[in-house]
Amino acid sequence: MSSLSRFLLVVAGLLITVLFGLSALVLGLRVAYDGQALPGTRVAGVALGGASAEEARRRLAPVAGADVAVVLRAADKTYRIRPADAGYAVDLDATVRAALDAGRDGLLGGALATVGGVVRTRDVELVTRVDRARFAQIVDDLTDEIDRAPFPGALEVTTNPFAVVTLPPRTGRKVDRAELARLLERAIRRRGGASVSVPVSLAPVARRDAVEAVAREAEDYLLEPLRLTGAGDPLEVSQAQLAGILALESVDGGRRVRLGAGDKRLDALVAQLAATRDRPARNARISTSGPAAVFDAKGDVSWRPRKASITVRNGRPGREVRRADAAAAIEAAIRDGSHETRLPVRRVTPAVSRTAALDVDSLIGTFTTRYEPGQPRVTNIRRIARAVDGTVIAPGAQFSLNGLAGERSAAKGYVEAPFIAEGNRLEDSLGGGVSQFSTTMYNAAYFAGLRIDSHTPHSLYISRYPAGRESTLNFGSIDLLWTNDTKVPVFVRTSSDATSVTVSLYGDNGGRRVRAVSGARRSVGGGDFSVVVTRFTRYSDGNVKREPFTTTYGTPAPE
Repeated sequence: MSSLSRFLLVVAGLLITVLFGLSALVLGLRVAYDGQALPGTRVAGVALGGASAEEARRRLAPVAGADVAVVLRAADKTYRIRPADAGYAVDLDATVRAALDAGRDGLLGGALATVGGVVRTRDVELVTRVDRARFAQIVDDLTDEIDRAPFPGALEVTTNPFAVVTLPPRTGRKVDRAELARLLERAIRRRGGASVSVPVSLAPVARRDAVEAVAREAEDYLLEPLRLTGAGDPLEVSQAQLAGILALESVDGGRRVRLGAGDKRLDALVAQLAATRDRPARNARISTSGPAAVFDAKGDVSWRPRKASITVRNGRPGREVRRADAAAAIEAAIRDGSHETRLPVRRVTPAVSRTAALDVDSLIGTFTTRYEPGQPRVTNIRRIARAVDGTVIAPGAQFSLNGLAGERSAAKGYVEAPFIAEGNRLEDSLGGGVSQFSTTMYNAAYFAGLRIDSHTPHSLYISRYPAGRESTLNFGSIDLLWTNDTKVPVFVRTSSDATSVTVSLYGDNGGRRVRAVSGARRSVGGGDFSVVVTRFTRYSDGNVKREPFTTTYGTPAPE
């Protein structure tokens, strides 16, 4: 036998001897510590080697019941968080089971783990239960408490005399929330009242002397007003107005500051200045000669456009200050130390040009309603008629009676008069009676063949109106809307006297002819009835559009 073979036999014998001895040791330990924690087992610093389940539970009970606060330190402050407050509790039974199982599995059937406890400590973590929502809330509360936005400082201007004082800058703080949660959870699991440094990053700000330098710059700037040109006559922004908008601006990630203007205060000042320099565009003005046509039929009736004598006067373009650009120009002047800048404006074209107005050549729709003279409601009808007279509706634009006339008020000359209130009761209201004008306008647009977008009939039948062909009005809730769906402007002309009001619409509707056909009235109980009125609109190409509309009237409430 060679020397190599003899050597290998010796080595094999030694390995067998070692394995046999190890197996014997492991078997001996496991038999000796059956139902007990293996040697070297430790939980939260408590030695449990040789302890039964009952003994381990007794030794660990003080640790499990302890609620020692974890100390967190951040920004020169100390916070104490008890595990129970963070939603943590020790599962004592599960911890004991984990301790008794430790060292009984792993490599080589757990042999090395079993033997390892003889020569070194085997640490087993406490088994805990956690309310994750409660823990997350604790972390959020800590983060909110410690976080602090950087403050670059600020300027405050006093008057009489003008002087600028400063509020000092302050470094910002931002907690790494995920890392805080990890560190806090680890400290809680150790149950030793550990101390944790909260991970915080700092947001730099400019030095205090830099803020004070900007304040001196602001004082110098306030020595003169700011002159604005480019929108009519030059306009001066006074020192008092400038004092209200000067502000400290933070740049370069907060590391530098400069003189600028506060956004909201600057926007308010620009809006105030622009209101004095804006000039609305004026549409081409249209006028007619001769008395208005009278058309007041209530039953089945037809209407076709009539040629009219029209006079057109030129409109005028408007001017509008570009608010955002004006704010930027003023702020740039302040930054540069300049006391003059130009207000940027844009030209506003009229919605109705002279060229478009010259296409108006016909009376496309008209209607007249009548009333008893001397009643308070007559004042309101004539007042709203004057408010609408002369309106020009561009092609594609929508007419809104409430939008044009506005809210009825005593300041505008409206008076108390009856109107139909909820429950079909007649009550006095400021502006009562204007629904008659709404009905008159509705019929004029109806017979002009224009698109009716929204109208609401009265809830009670009123004999002075065509049944099923009328429209009430209430500011803020009920409006009369129609759209000029022709290719030329529609000119609104109103006229009124002691006994009647007339609305006339001028334009060119392409020769549309309109016929209104009323169906039979149908009783719906008591004094109530419904009626269907159908509008037939014939276009120049011969097509006819049919539009039925059903109106149901109620019974007046008893007095």
